[in-house]
Amino acid sequence: MIGVIADDVTGATDVAAALSREGLRTLLAFDAELPVTGEADAIVIGLKTRSIPAADAVATSVAALRTLRDAGATRFYFKYCSTFDSTDEGNIGPVTEALAQALGVSTVVTTPAAPVHGRTVKDGHLYVSGVPLHETHMAHHPITPMHDSNLVSLLTPQVHGTVTTLPSSEVHAGVAVVRAAIAAAESAGVVHVIADAVDAADLAIIAEAADSAVLTAGSAGLIGAIGGRQRASGRTASVPPAARTAIIAGSCSRRTLEQIASFQASRAPSHRVVAEPGQTAAELAEAALTWWDAQPDVTSAMIYSSSSPEERNGELPAAGELYEQVAGLVARGLAQRGVQRMLVAGGETSGAVLRELGTTVAVVGEEAAVGVPWIHDTAHGVHLVLKSGNFGDVDMFTAVAGGEQP
Repeated sequence: MIGVIADDVTGATDVAAALSREGLRTLLAFDAELPVTGEADAIVIGLKTRSIPAADAVATSVAALRTLRDAGATRFYFKYCSTFDSTDEGNIGPVTEALAQALGVSTVVTTPAAPVHGRTVKDGHLYVSGVPLHETHMAHHPITPMHDSNLVSLLTPQVHGTVTTLPSSEVHAGVAVVRAAIAAAESAGVVHVIADAVDAADLAIIAEAADSAVLTAGSAGLIGAIGGRQRASGRTASVPPAARTAIIAGSCSRRTLEQIASFQASRAPSHRVVAEPGQTAAELAEAALTWWDAQPDVTSAMIYSSSSPEERNGELPAAGELYEQVAGLVARGLAQRGVQRMLVAGGETSGAVLRELGTTVAVVGEEAAVGVPWIHDTAHGVHLVLKSGNFGDVDMFTAVAGGEQP
């Protein structure tokens, strides 16, 4: 069984979708230490470790590893963001090395490439839809601004071990060459091998060459290719019935802002959460829920705190955490009102929503967009779409609110 540790919850749903797409029965969990039971070919644990102190990220990830081993996993994957969201301190490097040490692994093949999402790696540099990472919107990310696209330069300050690359020329030479290159890196004491990949064929070659690896790392791209090589027992992925949908958006990514604008252009109702100094999360959530209660009972609607860099209030340095709390309280209030369909935009926002709902395990269903599946919290009767900020077509909010699949 494959065990995946994801550094945020939307990343977890992305990788769960990739595994489910390959026919693997996939369970999605959101607690590092709670036992996970049930028939599954793969278990994905979504954490909130992307932006916390490195030591805390390591401790939580190692705890998740123990949980996966107890559940019967024998092969492991550390899933991080395809835009390599990190700082000089971590957390991609420290978590990778801690997991490798716990598993007795000396060399880890890793790549953030996810061609299906427009993320490619060429000559050790990360591109987003053909644009170097540091020239994209990620340069202005409010938590982890990315000012370089050279993955060796980004990873080296975070780690103790040596970092090298697996260039496209070797990948294109085939499985035997890639396997030999990995073995040579291991013999030389290299810990991190960053693989070039520009399409699904490249990922398939890397996955086959790394067939015997106990631990690999990267985005949902590589684990999807690995999952495609596993014996699938099959899965039945359901779509929730059409009903009123609540959209809760906290991501400030360009795509989420476009999706918000598209939803508003459709004349669907929306309420923007804007905090003033001194306001509490409870007050803001209560106002948002009061607005929701005033909408027609059958109308899907959006509550959002997302904003462009120019709109952000510099007088609220902890606004991000405040808005996350608001999102969680709003989701809990909506669930208490009987809302069973929610689309949540943003990794940190999704984590806050799951905590307030009390969701610990969910069943992975059909995808609402590539890498964005519906998940069903059967314990609380809620169907959720947890969307990474950059994912989905521009009209995704409108399509999901209408009960359709984009």
